[in-house]
Amino acid sequence: MLACLQLAADVGDRPVVTIEGLAESGTIHPMQQAFLDEDAFQCGYCTPGQIMSAVACIAEGHADTDDAIREAMSGNLCRCAVYPNIVAAVRQAKLAMAEG
Repeated sequence: MLACLQLAADVGDRPVVTIEGLAESGTIHPMQQAFLDEDAFQCGYCTPGQIMSAVACIAEGHADTDDAIREAMSGNLCRCAVYPNIVAAVRQAKLAMAEG
């Protein structure tokens, strides 16, 4: 669910995962690491939304090709235009997430 379209009052008892909640036991999530490794951000303004969408992209099975990744991520705009790096980060994280 996109946070910008979901009223907090409508969430009820369902769990909510934020960018901060991706890290476990002091270790950053593979997607966060991939964004660092691939320089997939510049100003950082869109980075939390990009990372959360990228995690969902993989979880929902939309990361089989670069075109599929671009389509799944098309709702997130990046003013700095690091889209090729974002796609590379999703590819890297998909492998890391499958291993772990």
